[in-house]
Amino acid sequence: MSSSQSMNPAVASLARTCEAIANGRFDDVEELYGVITDDSVDADIRALAETFSGMVVQVEAREFHSSQLIEELTETKRQLELAEAKLRKENAELKTRLDKFEVTYDEKQAEMEVQEVTDTDYFRSLQSRAKDLRSKYKS
Repeated sequence: MSSSQSMNPAVASLARTCEAIANGRFDDVEELYGVITDDSVDADIRALAETFSGMVVQVEAREFHSSQLIEELTETKRQLELAEAKLRKENAELKTRLDKFEVTYDEKQAEMEVQEVTDTDYFRSLQSRAKDLRSKYKS
C-alpha cells in the first residue's frame, strides 16, 4: 500500500502537468523534471514523465519556429506593402508623363494637319477672297 501511496503524488503531478501542457501552459514542466529525478517514483512513471518532457521540448521548439515564421511573414508583408506603394507612385508618375506625351503628340499632329490645309491652292484662294471681302467692307 505504501508503494501505491508514494506513486500517487507522482502520478497526480504528472496528470496536472500533462493537463497544463494540453492547455498550452508550459509553466508546470518543472514538476515533470521533479518526477523524472525522483528515485522513489516507479521507473515506468519516470520514463513516462521523461517522454512528456521531450514532447514539451518539441512543442516549444515548434512554437518558437512558428513565431519566427510569423515574424518573417509579417516583415515580408510590410516589404510587399512598401513595394506596392512605390509601384503605385511610379505608375501614377508614368501615367502623368504618358498623358503629357499624348497631348504633345496631338498638338504636333494638329500642327501638321493645319499645315497641310494651309499649303493648298484652295486655302490660298479662300484667303485671297476673304482679304478682298474685308477690303470691300472697310471702304
